[in-house]
Amino acid sequence: MLRFGIVITFLAAAACGTGKAPAPSPAAGSANAQSITGRERIGWDQAAGSFEELSAFHFAIYVDGVRSELAESSCSATAGSAGFPCTGKLPFMSNGSHTLELAAFRLAPDGTVAESPRSAPLTVSVTALTSAATSDWAGDQVETTRDGLTLRADKLSEGLDQPVDAAFAPDGRLFIAERAGRIRVVTNGEIQDPDALAIVSGDDVSSLAMLSLAVDPDFARTHFVFVLHTADSAEGPVFRLARYRELRGRLAERAVLFETGAPPAPQATAVSRFGPDGKLYLALNGDQSKGRLFRLNADGTMPRDQAGTTPAIAGGIANARGLGWDPQSGILWIADDDGEAAHMSGLSMPASPVRAVVRGRRALRPGIGPLAFYTSDAIPALRNDALIASTEGYILRLRFAEDDATRVARSERLLDQRVGPVRVVAVGPDGAIYFCTDTALGRLTAVIK
Repeated sequence: MLRFGIVITFLAAAACGTGKAPAPSPAAGSANAQSITGRERIGWDQAAGSFEELSAFHFAIYVDGVRSELAESSCSATAGSAGFPCTGKLPFMSNGSHTLELAAFRLAPDGTVAESPRSAPLTVSVTALTSAATSDWAGDQVETTRDGLTLRADKLSEGLDQPVDAAFAPDGRLFIAERAGRIRVVTNGEIQDPDALAIVSGDDVSSLAMLSLAVDPDFARTHFVFVLHTADSAEGPVFRLARYRELRGRLAERAVLFETGAPPAPQATAVSRFGPDGKLYLALNGDQSKGRLFRLNADGTMPRDQAGTTPAIAGGIANARGLGWDPQSGILWIADDDGEAAHMSGLSMPASPVRAVVRGRRALRPGIGPLAFYTSDAIPALRNDALIASTEGYILRLRFAEDDATRVARSERLLDQRVGPVRVVAVGPDGAIYFCTDTALGRLTAVIK
């Protein structure tokens, strides 16, 4: 198999012991804004005290701020003047400009992750792809969970491009947001044409990134879909919440409801969800864990039962990836990833004046994505379990203890290394678990024995 190298070199200072791996950084002379096909391997030099020390390193790549473990990474056993030559397989990238960052990390015996800061960003331009790459996982896969539940994974559709979020309408249609600025509609497992919405023309994602979407709980009457993305403003980058009305599979009648300052588009992360109280919650990231949690009325105004003068009810959020409510305890769980470690933070909302109170926090492996609690009766064994997408190639299943709503009693990986990076997970009205990889939509259902 031919291996094509991008003319990029990364250097890292030598490291020793069991702390964080050294942080990659672009070497002098590294080219920026290179034109590539997207099928190359990326190469760098990794400094380490010995090849044995190097063998303990793992590598992550961030594409437009989205993390995944670098696939098929390998390093030479012989060091050169700049370190050990290493290469890895680039993840799928759509045509257009993308920002790449590398990080090295170690895994401790207890499963915690010590990750280096990211390298300085490097820009590449993918020009040679004519269509999305085909996912290489086969459909109709069957696996059995630890508690004896047999699940079947079916591939429903191909053709997605960097999905970041998804939400179901009551009629069973699935709206999928793609980071480059499109919203797709899936009906009966098929991606519809034309797209429901495209908020950017061409491949210019330098100032815009689609981040999240939410369907109005009263969608049957209003047909409202709420879209959260980045945009430019006179004051700089902003998070923008816009409301659209769906009509025959298209989104129109835009109304901008809310804006607040945002990092540059490649670094922006956010999640939007309606809560059990009918309010819209937005978890938005910021520099150095200065992200905030906002609570809004469906028209974008601040609810009267909140304290203070702004709709922010919590701070300290890193890169928000998932958000959902435990149906048993009512605790709001936020999944975030600060680039070095990932966490789930549990919040409760006391009565008026509403404010967020931290109830618990749990460390997770980096690479987490959207989360959903399983509330259907279709698969009783999963009832009330949390399901979290992971770009490391699985859906994380968590069950909280009955005697302590903040303690995880059991965890398990579903589809571990079977379908590739899992970007999105959602529970459908039919009780099936739907998930998105880089390019495909899949479905998990129970096998009746």
